[in-house]
This record gives sequence, C-alpha cells and structure tokens, in this order.
Amino acid sequence: MTAIAFSQSVLDTLKDKVVVLTGGAQGVGAATVQLAYDAGAHVYFGDWAADKGKEVEAAVRASSSNGTATFLQVDVREYASQLALFDAAFEKHGRVDVAISCAAVAEPPGYFEPEALSLEAIRTEPQELKSRLDINLTSVLLFSRMALAYIKASPPTDFSRSIVLVSSIAGITEAPGLFAYSTAKHGVIGLMRALRPVAPLRYGVRVNAICPWATDTQLLAGVKGRWVKENLPLNQPADVAAMILQCAADKTLNGKSVFVAGGKGYDTEEGYDKTQPQWMGEQLAEEWNRGQRVLGLGDGWTD
Repeated sequence: MTAIAFSQSVLDTLKDKVVVLTGGAQGVGAATVQLAYDAGAHVYFGDWAADKGKEVEAAVRASSSNGTATFLQVDVREYASQLALFDAAFEKHGRVDVAISCAAVAEPPGYFEPEALSLEAIRTEPQELKSRLDINLTSVLLFSRMALAYIKASPPTDFSRSIVLVSSIAGITEAPGLFAYSTAKHGVIGLMRALRPVAPLRYGVRVNAICPWATDTQLLAGVKGRWVKENLPLNQPADVAAMILQCAADKTLNGKSVFVAGGKGYDTEEGYDKTQPQWMGEQLAEEWNRGQRVLGLGDGWTD
C-alpha cells in the first residue's frame, strides 16, 4: 500500500478556506475542527451534542489563529438540520470549499443476539437499528449531495475543493459483531467510489474516504484496555484528523480510501485496483473495464 504522508505545508493551504463538518463535538471530529482552525480555515461544525459542541467551540477559539470556528446543533437524521449548517457557512462567506462528513455512532447492542432473533421478537420493527443506519449512512449520502450543490454554487477555484467521508476499517473488511455499523461504513466506501469519477469532472471536486482502525475515542472504550495490553496499533484522534485534512487539502488525492493505523495513513484503493486481474480473473477484468468505459459517468443508463 502507498503511504499517505502528512504535510504541514499542504495543510496550510486551507487558510481562509470554508470548511463544513458534521460530528465535530468530540473525538476525531473535534480534533479535525481544531486542526483546520489552526490552519486558518473558517470551520462550521455541527453535532447533536450541544453542550460538548459549545465546549469545543470555546476551546478552539481560545487558541490563536486567523481562522474562525462556529458551532451549530445538528441532528444529521434531519435533512433541514444538515442544510442549516451549509446555509450558515454559505451566507457568511458566499462559498463552501471543503465538506467533511464525520458524524457516526456505535453499533446498537443486542439486535443480532440469539434471544433477539425469535419469530416473536422480530415482529417489532427495530427503530434504533434504523436510526443508527440513518446516522452512519443515509445522512452521509444526503450530506454529499448538499456539499456538491453548495460547492457548485461557490465561485470557481482551483482543484482544492473537496469532500471527505469518514468510513472505517469496518468499511473495507469484515467486522464481526458490527452488523449495522459495518453495513453503513461499506456503504460510505461505495458512495466515495460512485462519486470519484464524476465529481472532479463535473464540479472540480475531489472525493476521498478515511478508514480508521482502532482509535482512542468513545467508540473503542469497551475494548481499549485489552487492545493496549496486546500492544496493537492505536490511533489518536489527531492522527485521523491529520489524514482527513491531508485528503481535503492535497490537490493530487482523489478516490482514495485511506486506512489509518497506528497514526499512519495508507491508500487501499491502489492495491484493490492493481490486483483486479488476480481476484476477478484477467479476461473478466478486461471485459469489466470495457464495460465501465461504455457506462461512462452513468448518463443515460440510470433511468
């Protein structure tokens, strides 16, 4: 896998850029807000946790920077709520340059346990399970659509405009026990792959995904002790934030799924594409690629 190296000089190009981010009240999202603000960006971030979001806003503003940080309470399950976050940035600055979808919640417990899979139990629709999918996947799709519209309405710039979607290692490999979470995070990778050939050509927007492995946040709390005892790689939130903003700012990066492990980033898409003839078979891979050229950007065949 090709390493994705963090570059402070690349990060510094975010100065004066307008960044919209969901899920910014804690963990990776909060670290990303801080790092973007430190680089001089104008950061508009949302989260459902109002108290924590306001604390992050105050803490970020307490440090010296030419940037700004603005928090809005956002429930990503509500369309108008995400829209209001984009509106706030656009109305103040007349543009959006970078959009980062970082909101996520952990796996809801119990829905796939044996006692929950009786014919009687499954007659009750699992609303909490659906709600987690709405947060981890549906909201990301709608966020991406909004981002393209706001960036499209912004004054033209160079190839620095971008969307970054936060997936997970659970989005590129199996994750036993994470039935809803893994489903959603695989979907985020699928969304990035659908956007990567289209968004640069039509809108001048790059699209990348970040796939963190174990990270020292609330999502890892249940197994952190054993993880550390086994001396396994552990990211800090700032490590993942650095990879998010590297993809946001680096004009050469598009269509990457960046696996972040032990604080370092690696592009997994390169190996996936390079080995296609091996796992698909050479003839089928050649035919499949010819088929992709026929389909082009999807115009006319998705009616």
